[in-house]
Amino acid sequence: MEPINYVTCLNEMYQSQGFPPYQWSKFETSPWIPFKKPLNQACIGLISSAGIFLDDQEPFDSWAVNDLSVRLIKTDTPHAKFRLHHNYFDHRDALKDFNCVFPVDRLSELEREGFIGSFAPKAATLGMGRLYKRTALQAETVPKLVEIMKEQSVDAVLLVAA
Repeated sequence: MEPINYVTCLNEMYQSQGFPPYQWSKFETSPWIPFKKPLNQACIGLISSAGIFLDDQEPFDSWAVNDLSVRLIKTDTPHAKFRLHHNYFDHRDALKDFNCVFPVDRLSELEREGFIGSFAPKAATLGMGRLYKRTALQAETVPKLVEIMKEQSVDAVLLVAA
């Protein structure tokens, strides 16, 4: 069997629906900063693009194009309050265990075990799907996420793509 060129197939499918060709972002000037703090002294934050939100928050627009909104979730929130609204991945496993895409229990365990210093009290979630406004993502959403993490004195962030 021949390999499937996934990106080409997606581009062809979305272009047939009127979307522009996807263009990959290239960041040739992003600085590499080695992480020097021991993990057992570091505060770790969580950002997930799985479309997780709370039952009392507004859902993400699951069919949205360029949904750059963010939801904050306290990391000690019971899973029964979690909802998932995202149409660009198969959620069957995530609905069985939210930790697949929003690993709050695993990070809490790492904190209790002393592997990480602390787990930030709030996680950020996004419902990203078809995202064509990279400039808006960089200029609006990313600074908002950075501020959320800075307010919690986060040293490093686990990014979980859905």
